[in-house]
Amino acid sequence: MRYFDDQLIANSRAHGNWWDEVCLNREFFHRTEEGMAAVGNAASVLPRDAWQDLDDITRRVMRADEGQTWMADLMPLAKTVNIGKIVHLNRVSGDAGSVTRSISGQVPVGLDKVQYDYRGSPVPIFSTAYGREWREWNTQQSENFDAIADDDEAHTAKIRRDMALYALNGDATVVFQGYTGYGIKTSPYAKAINLGSGTGGANIDLTTADWPAIDAFFNGPFGAMLDANFVSQPVNLYISPEIARNLDRQVNTSAGLSLGTRLQQLQANRRIGKIAVSFELTGNAFFGFVPSADYIRPLIGMAVNTQAMPRNYPTANYQFLKMGAMGIEIRADWNGRSGVFYSVVI
Repeated sequence: MRYFDDQLIANSRAHGNWWDEVCLNREFFHRTEEGMAAVGNAASVLPRDAWQDLDDITRRVMRADEGQTWMADLMPLAKTVNIGKIVHLNRVSGDAGSVTRSISGQVPVGLDKVQYDYRGSPVPIFSTAYGREWREWNTQQSENFDAIADDDEAHTAKIRRDMALYALNGDATVVFQGYTGYGIKTSPYAKAINLGSGTGGANIDLTTADWPAIDAFFNGPFGAMLDANFVSQPVNLYISPEIARNLDRQVNTSAGLSLGTRLQQLQANRRIGKIAVSFELTGNAFFGFVPSADYIRPLIGMAVNTQAMPRNYPTANYQFLKMGAMGIEIRADWNGRSGVFYSVVI
């Protein structure tokens, strides 16, 4: 997930402006706290260095797992969009032009031009909140701030996982002006690879298949899918732990010699740049993409940040809001060719 840091603020004017607003909000909160402390209630005031602790917690937790397996590869491809952009549009053009061959060069040539289509990706806001009663600040001063830090860590993990799952599965309820919040496994621009035994299926269970069947699948249906979409770059492949355990098995020759694990053999395939395991996947499930913004990219409208709700009187409870805005844009050309794919069993 994207969070505020010096590099992000320096390289993005939109995020720099939003960070200024976050800082103003925090300063207003502390001015209010200091005003209440001046009238004898200093024991219940949140210390100024708390924000540094909370921001450090955000950086630490958001680099943990729970979707980070693929989000770490997606975030370098991200595009910053203004928080006012509820839907981000991308333009797709068709092909155009014809070539006429002649000796004289005087053969009439028809005029042509490309046609355009516009596709949109919503950029929803992800938010969570936590709080503590004001008396805890007074009665548990020795450990109370640790409790708030624990609250922040838990809620950071929740929002990070939710954003990662949105990138994977989308959300059919996120709709704006006819544009739906699709994810990798739900986008009409991603390619489904049928592993089932039905018509057109590869009829393979990658959790139990032997090495010849695995090799045949990746050099057959899998490679054919990439060729049909004109994908020449190596792809990232994200697999379930069950598939990974099967790939951990050794590949042995008829003479009993080991060629290493199935995973090592599969990584030698020119079509595969990376294989990673995600505990968010189960059974015969995998997905992948070409790690290029030409095919897929997150849309970051707001980096994840924490703000405090101002307290207007000394006995008001402490409340914190954590939020970020992110969409996922899966890109295909005019003819629907894409470099994003996922498995299904039909």
